[in-house]
Amino acid sequence: MSLSLIIFLVLIGFLTGLSKTAIGGIGTVNAALLATFLPAKESTGVMLILLLTGDLFAIGIYKKHVEWNVLKKLMLPVVAGVFAGAFFLQNSTDESLRKTIGWIVIFLVISFPITQKLQRGSFDVTTRYPKFLGASLGLTSGFMSMVANIGGAPMSIYLLLRKNSVMNFLGNTAWLFFLVNVFKIPFALTLGLLNFDSFYYIFPALPAVAVGAIIGRKLVSKINQKLFQRLTLVTAALAGLNLILG
Repeated sequence: MSLSLIIFLVLIGFLTGLSKTAIGGIGTVNAALLATFLPAKESTGVMLILLLTGDLFAIGIYKKHVEWNVLKKLMLPVVAGVFAGAFFLQNSTDESLRKTIGWIVIFLVISFPITQKLQRGSFDVTTRYPKFLGASLGLTSGFMSMVANIGGAPMSIYLLLRKNSVMNFLGNTAWLFFLVNVFKIPFALTLGLLNFDSFYYIFPALPAVAVGAIIGRKLVSKINQKLFQRLTLVTAALAGLNLILG
């Protein structure tokens, strides 16, 4: 590997850790950027291991703020989405996957303002929305997580509609995607997304995941969230368009 690629992987690792404990939107950028520099399918496997490492820090920090009754209801549709995503991966080419990741990223960028509006509104999914909303968003989340490791947006919409406290939101998200990412490992191995060569890309980034997670925990209350969110959205949009048009 070239020095520039090693530096890039360290940056991806750092941003992955930061996304798990401070600013979740960075995860969208990470997936798009990694698919730009690595083959799309291989990037999915590498990203999975980095995310799992970040998940360990997230559940360690927010372990007391999880609502297991909520997660139990979501797991079945999310798992169904993972199976659907695995079927798609099995029948896709590297080029079609790159474009799919790109379109998913663009969708997430467009949907972000919607999630913000819902968060500020008076909606409550537990009383105003039927059960199919959780099922449909869970299915979408599982599919997007399997295909591109960016299933957070649909699940964020659901949890925001439930009017979770900030800590419960972080705890539910941390535990849900830790369990989902563990569940995805056999699929990643079977589909060839992960192999021994993948670890050449994973090892340089792993220590940076820990650094990013620790720094994110300390900076979460000090970061100008609105400015960072705007920069993240612009960067993600450009990376997504590059995957689609490149």
